[in-house]
Amino acid sequence: MKSYSERDRVAGILEKEIVFGVLKPRERLVEQDIMDRLDTRRHVVRTALDALENKMLVERRANKGATVRDLSELEIYELYFMRELLHRTAAEQTSLPLSNEVLTELRQIQSRHDSAIKEGDLSETFHQNEAFHAVLNHACGNNALEDCLNLYNERTNLVRSYAFRSLENLHDSATEHHEIIEAGAQGDRNTFIAVILKHVLRAKSSYLENNNIG
Repeated sequence: MKSYSERDRVAGILEKEIVFGVLKPRERLVEQDIMDRLDTRRHVVRTALDALENKMLVERRANKGATVRDLSELEIYELYFMRELLHRTAAEQTSLPLSNEVLTELRQIQSRHDSAIKEGDLSETFHQNEAFHAVLNHACGNNALEDCLNLYNERTNLVRSYAFRSLENLHDSATEHHEIIEAGAQGDRNTFIAVILKHVLRAKSSYLENNNIG
């Protein structure tokens, strides 16, 4: 298990601020401001920004510093081409019906996810959503594929963040989680694949509509 570092703390705070729209696309990320606000050191901020750049949440340009990334229409379509491809393959590879162990874990996570939505706790909603998909991704049974799924989940956090700004989207997302669990429990491969793809592509549509893209 990886130890939780100061870099992880700072990167985690900045990631949430980007995901929840506190930090806006194209907004400058000034190292000194972050150091003062989060009570940390410059090298920590720089390594945290490195981590967020790898997740495609931050963009850095020579002599211009770091800004919150603003994805182009082409980048969004390319990223979601990969996500659709990866999630379809994973859903096809996942052993169905899902094991009792996986189902129990997914249901426990979803119960916490539902409670967080009801309480309006966006931070906890985000964490439980990530936990749900981590378990589902692991269930595909292919470590290399799982790594790719997790990578592209991270790289689309800027797009996926729009689901956390609408109560209707959150409820729809939770409903789809329950449908995924039910299809997995029943061993209904076609529904399992269809609901996962619908769920994955929801954020893309929401992002494009809210930003008048496409």
